[in-house]
Amino acid sequence: MVHNGIEYGDMQLIAECFDLMQNVLGLSHAQMAETFATWNEGVLESFLIEITSKILREKDPKTGQPMVEMIVDKAGQKGTGKWTSEIALRHGVPGNRR
Repeated sequence: MVHNGIEYGDMQLIAECFDLMQNVLGLSHAQMAETFATWNEGVLESFLIEITSKILREKDPKTGQPMVEMIVDKAGQKGTGKWTSEIALRHGVPGNRR
């Protein structure tokens, strides 16, 4: 359960980085993909960072547009992220100890 909670937190951070890169820095999808690939070579190396760089390079075969722009901006959750946070708060400990 804690593992899933950490992954939800990582995915949220990736989404926040994507938003800042696109809407504040004005980076293209290719530039963002390269940034995530570079991050994956250092201390941020992880499966989620790796696939983010790959996903940002994908194009929709019908429109030629970046695939991430074709995906509905909506997410659901099963509750494990919320449970992890609640338990960490209840016990007064950080939810992510590495």
